[in-house]
Amino acid sequence: MSHAESGSPDIVVSLSRGRYAVMARANELLSNSPAAGDGGASSSDVQAVSGLLMTALEELKVAEEELRVQNATLEAQRAGVDERTRHYRQLFLDSPVAGLLTDIHGTIIEANAEAGAMLRRETRHLERKPVAALVPIESRDKFRQQFGRLSPEDGVRNWRFSICRSGHLPLDVQATVKLVPALGPTRSGLLYWVLREADAN
Repeated sequence: MSHAESGSPDIVVSLSRGRYAVMARANELLSNSPAAGDGGASSSDVQAVSGLLMTALEELKVAEEELRVQNATLEAQRAGVDERTRHYRQLFLDSPVAGLLTDIHGTIIEANAEAGAMLRRETRHLERKPVAALVPIESRDKFRQQFGRLSPEDGVRNWRFSICRSGHLPLDVQATVKLVPALGPTRSGLLYWVLREADAN
């Protein structure tokens, strides 16, 4: 976490405590002041309270400027992150190789255009579908067993299996699967799959 991200709550807490202290002190001065005339506070007490309030006002102005600078910094950082996110997402979508993003259980979150072309399906029809559902029924148990042995740290390379294609014969593919940590709705990571047609041998 950056200094700007952690600084704002500290300033708010400091302001809250400072305001409480000023009000408590002002109340103490006014409550303990000797009667003047019909019970009003003495001139020296009023001046003391006024000084406290002026000091608090100056501190508020300084804190407001610090918050403004920090908010501007955070906005610039967020804009940078958003731009990088769009950049890398576009690279994935326009990649010349077939790619899938799944959760750690193998359910497809997103597929790029090349994956849709390979599977002969619209990419939107692949979302929320388990990769296992693309495997021929007779091979699914073996696929699930192999998937269960997949190492999250090391992933797998050249994993061979068949996938069904709408209106076409199954296609033998080779998959490279790698965990991308700390992504996804639960921050448990995503699996990045790269698919290519399997070598003839």
